[in-house]
Amino acid sequence: MMSSETNTKKSGKQILLTAVITAVISVFISFVVFYFIFLSDAKYLKLKQLDFFVNNYFYGEVETTQINDLIVRGYLAGLEDKYARYYSVEETNERNKDLSGQGKGIGVIITKHPDNNNIFISNVYDNGPAAQAGIKSFDQIISVDGVSVEELGYKKAVEAVLKNVGEKVKLEILRDSETFTAEVTCTEFVAQTVFAQMLEDNIGYVEITAFNGGTTVQFQNAVNQLVADGAKALIFDLRNNGGGTVDAVCEMVDFICPEGDIMTVKYANQKTKVLAKSDQNEIDLPMVVLTNEGTASASELFVQSVKDFEKGISIGSKTYGKGVMQTTYEFTDGSSVAFTVAEFVAHGGVSFNEKGIEADIEVTLSEDEIKYQHIVPANQDAVVVAAIGYLNGN
Repeated sequence: MMSSETNTKKSGKQILLTAVITAVISVFISFVVFYFIFLSDAKYLKLKQLDFFVNNYFYGEVETTQINDLIVRGYLAGLEDKYARYYSVEETNERNKDLSGQGKGIGVIITKHPDNNNIFISNVYDNGPAAQAGIKSFDQIISVDGVSVEELGYKKAVEAVLKNVGEKVKLEILRDSETFTAEVTCTEFVAQTVFAQMLEDNIGYVEITAFNGGTTVQFQNAVNQLVADGAKALIFDLRNNGGGTVDAVCEMVDFICPEGDIMTVKYANQKTKVLAKSDQNEIDLPMVVLTNEGTASASELFVQSVKDFEKGISIGSKTYGKGVMQTTYEFTDGSSVAFTVAEFVAHGGVSFNEKGIEADIEVTLSEDEIKYQHIVPANQDAVVVAAIGYLNGN
């Protein structure tokens, strides 16, 4: 039998232990309450609670980087901004190169041939790897490293062409009815986004595929050369040009248009600001801009500017209708987000956002013209032909 002293000691220990446990629980509960009430922003209370639950009770490993990426993507999705994007570190680096005008590959612009699914080369970069290997516009790639495009499938064939910088790719080329082999080394280069030629009746044709850090100089050089060669009018082809940097398009508008405001933006706080102006220098020639549903954003600013400054008209079909501007913000880890910060208008002050820009002269294409529009020479393109007719007064 235990003595009363022993029982007293045991009771004292139990009371002390109970008191300690109660104190710990109280401190824990107090901390949780303090955390959620005082340290949490009410907007993100659920997220903080979830983080607490997972950290304390999840049976598994937490991949923090992946969770952070998905949180950001989910946040942007909640904005319901269809132009908002999250870019990983790798995607951010590639995007920065693209926007600055840097590229890598063999220096061609391609599309799928509608008849045989071969890789059709619509444009070749001047002095690029493909051009140096003797490849020309309108050639077709029919095999890559000895395997036919038909066997690989178009997508995998394109991937097979894009080697790492410094590596070589062996291409079998179809030109008209003859074939030959070309070995091309993939390199880094300034991407060519402007392709120019003189059409019949001394009409200069300038195709602009994107707006980036290298586009302005290419555009100015192309227009100056056409003018020096005796161009009496200019056609700017912006079909399927999805846009690019605001700086590039504003510099190009300034180059061809007279004095005036080029771009005015309205921010979330309803404040407006003129972002770009044109000086009095201009290109004094008749102009036509070719458009379709793929003409978007910065391209539409170019189109509307040419019309508003009364430099020319648009021919083709209605544009996409994106008149809002995105800004990119970079995180400390090198990833980034872009989302809409303002709506913009061109010189005339009319918004084309969600509306598009109607063509002054609409050209309706036949089924065959739609099918082959990406692989025909400019002088056989129905929209270009319509522009030539307009400029010639027909």
